[in-house]
Amino acid sequence: MAVLVHNQGADWNRELYNTIFDRVIPDRTNPPSGLIAHFGTPRVAGGWQVVDVWESEEAYRRFAEEVIFPAAKELGAPPFETTLVEIHNSLIV
Repeated sequence: MAVLVHNQGADWNRELYNTIFDRVIPDRTNPPSGLIAHFGTPRVAGGWQVVDVWESEEAYRRFAEEVIFPAAKELGAPPFETTLVEIHNSLIV
């Protein structure tokens, strides 16, 4: 089942997000297996957030554990909170 993944961090910013994004998805024509959509935006309260849609929780967790977390750790990135929910309905126009 498809899932929506919301990552957010008050201590993240555009520059850090761009650095991590460039490292974990260097070729935008070859996205990770299972990724359906990706959005990175500033938070209203400050910091940064990422909203993704993945084909499954397993696909997201595999990519996060194998690619995102190691890259963030290597760069000394601050922690972020993750919320993951199953998608009930969607409309893509």
